[in-house]
Amino acid sequence: MKSEHKKRITHQVKIIKKQPQKDTRRWIVYAIIIIFSFLLYGNTIPFKYAFDDTIVITGNQFVKKGISGIPEIFSNDMFTGYYGKDMNMVVGGRYRPFSIVTFAIEHQFLGENPQVSHIINIFLYGLTGILIYILLSYILKKNTYEKAWYYSVPFIASLLFVAHPVHTEVVANIKGRDEILSLLASLLSLWLVLKFLDSSRLKYLAWASFTFLLGLMSKENTVTFLAVIPLTIYFFTGHDLRKKYHFIFPLLFVTFLFLIIRQSTIHVGKTGLENDLMNNPFVEMSVIQKYSTIFYTLGLYIKLLFFPHPLTYDYYPYHIPMVNINELMALIPLAAYILLIVIAVIGFKKKSPVAFGILYFIITLSIVSNLLFPIGAFMNERFVYMSSVGYCFIIAWLMITGLQKVIAPKKVLFIVSGTLMLIYLSFFYIKTTTRNLDWESSYKLFTTDVKVSQNSAKGNSLAGEYLLYAAKETKDKTIKEKYLREALVYLRKAVEIYPKHVLALFNIAAAHFELDRNYDEIVKVYRRLLDINPNGDIIFQNLFKVLNTLNDTDYKLKVLDDFYSVNPDRFDLTFQIGVLLNRKGEYAEAAGYLEKAIAMNDQDYNAWNNLGVSYARLNRHEKALNAFQSAEKIKSGDVQIVRNIAITYQNLGNTKMAKKYFEKEKQISQK
Repeated sequence: MKSEHKKRITHQVKIIKKQPQKDTRRWIVYAIIIIFSFLLYGNTIPFKYAFDDTIVITGNQFVKKGISGIPEIFSNDMFTGYYGKDMNMVVGGRYRPFSIVTFAIEHQFLGENPQVSHIINIFLYGLTGILIYILLSYILKKNTYEKAWYYSVPFIASLLFVAHPVHTEVVANIKGRDEILSLLASLLSLWLVLKFLDSSRLKYLAWASFTFLLGLMSKENTVTFLAVIPLTIYFFTGHDLRKKYHFIFPLLFVTFLFLIIRQSTIHVGKTGLENDLMNNPFVEMSVIQKYSTIFYTLGLYIKLLFFPHPLTYDYYPYHIPMVNINELMALIPLAAYILLIVIAVIGFKKKSPVAFGILYFIITLSIVSNLLFPIGAFMNERFVYMSSVGYCFIIAWLMITGLQKVIAPKKVLFIVSGTLMLIYLSFFYIKTTTRNLDWESSYKLFTTDVKVSQNSAKGNSLAGEYLLYAAKETKDKTIKEKYLREALVYLRKAVEIYPKHVLALFNIAAAHFELDRNYDEIVKVYRRLLDINPNGDIIFQNLFKVLNTLNDTDYKLKVLDDFYSVNPDRFDLTFQIGVLLNRKGEYAEAAGYLEKAIAMNDQDYNAWNNLGVSYARLNRHEKALNAFQSAEKIKSGDVQIVRNIAITYQNLGNTKMAKKYFEKEKQISQK
């Protein structure tokens, strides 16, 4: 009995001695992951806002209000703060308030400070790497080396995740915080559920539910963890899901709550952009081509995880080509996923970690795959952010455990796996740090990535647009001309790929105006835009602005007559033709157009005033007086209209009224 008691005491002492070592080791690991994250992404800290940051930060009116804008952030679609109203931009809407709330808080205390925002992104990213380490250590207790922590699946998987270049879009772009927070909250919720099952302490389940809701509020991808959490419990714990399934109910409740809030906030129904290639990349494809192209993009995700080069923000049509079912681009990925599913099914009963990694990857990727519902894009690198955890786990597991079956001597195993890891991480480090540089600004990103996404309508359009901005900002005429000519090359390529690319067409017109005032080319572009949208207000507004810089009345009338033949029911167009005919002295014809314009809008001062001029020139003074008086009712006290009325009374021989209005003109002029 005494010897047994001594053994227990000795064992307890050993545990107490080991605990500080474990704590020290743990903090060393955390520090390495955080420092590594900053080494990888520290070069992004001086960068400006870029890409979608305009929508969620610099151009978001709710964010600019700071803390006082938070209620509006929670009660509106993601795009409302930017556009000022619900524009119904994408199918299904976008409700992701949590990351935008963090931007509002930053703005409250720091204003627009991209440097701080970049630091926060890197820190949150590092925390995600730490949480992956903690979570994997928790579920792989038997497989974690006590002494060689640096040679363990959790540590290797965490480093691979943090270093992976495919994450640059998420971390280097401040807006990518929605992805970071979504994964961080999802993993934390998983860990807390595991803690609850092991301890039966309800506080863990309560916190798990709260963090799960935060994940959903960051990005909808968190919903996939409703499958990932039970999957993890089955593979790595001894808990029987048939008996311990109650943990799922709070998670289902917060999901249901989120869906109710989301549904009451976003626009439900069609966007009106279903036939626009930039919002529905499959619009020009048959059903077979659609799914063949989806298989191709799913294959690209695997390729990017193994070999992340080249990288681009832009996978829009037709950087991703239209694929047919008989092409290898569709068949090879399809075969690869079938193989992965077979491996996962075989390994399911055996509770193989590799099978878990595959299932995690497929489940989390499913929501952005276009297989379940359209997401408005072929693919994006940020879409594989959550799924990449599965890839990193599989590689780490195979590198540590898989190689043990092939290489017996432990020292040789350490050297081989260590060398492979060093090569892998070195490549990832170089690729990540160099790719970061492209995210310095929107201009740098768009003009760089267009060289990768050469066949993308969106990529060419944005490259041309930002070269146009750069041309307007520079004072050097040579550089300005260079930028404008480059812009036209990209913009024309965009329209060649997608002939109905409205924004590219507008920018072609703007580039011609800045470059050489080529009115013929500008008019051709606006005429093409008119064929796409005969009622486009901006088309006519821009056309009038351009023509106002030209003194050739005959040319302007020729252009407007052509536009009038397409849309004769626009007030502004009819009015402009009437004004130009007045200037030419064709008063009878002018009066006809102006009368028609007033029939469309009888509350326009300028239309009545110009009609009065037409009548006066035709010596129809009674009608002229009526027109001028109608104008005066709309804009009383205007010196020009008062003078026109005085002159008209004079022409009618009514000297008394003429004198009265000349006096009124004098009084107004003296004010």
